[in-house]
Amino acid sequence: MANIDKTKNESTVGTESGDILEHVASESRPVKVKFVYKFVNFSLAAYALSWFFEGWREINKDLTAGNAAILVAGTLATLFFLAVHFYWIYFEEKSKGTLRKRVELFEKIHLATQSKRQAKVVVTDKGEN
Repeated sequence: MANIDKTKNESTVGTESGDILEHVASESRPVKVKFVYKFVNFSLAAYALSWFFEGWREINKDLTAGNAAILVAGTLATLFFLAVHFYWIYFEEKSKGTLRKRVELFEKIHLATQSKRQAKVVVTDKGEN
């Protein structure tokens, strides 16, 4: 006879044959980025893309350092916001188990952010804070 106790993060399955207790990790909830964050990121990427086109128009009129700065800033900002969006998509797909190609850069960024996040956790007698 099996005793099944399901909790939020794991299920514990106990058997009556001896003192064997198995811990079976249940599937964790898929990572989902909120729509508001995606919308803001997309809006900022579109705005940065408009800087790119404005810089390109201005450079065609007159080649100045200010116009080149607008073009470079628009290009870099657009690439940054697209990279953030790709990062979110990558980990949403990975958490669902439908990831087709592993991206080392995203894995390294994820490990770096996880170690910083875990370093902030303080364990006391009463639990984690």
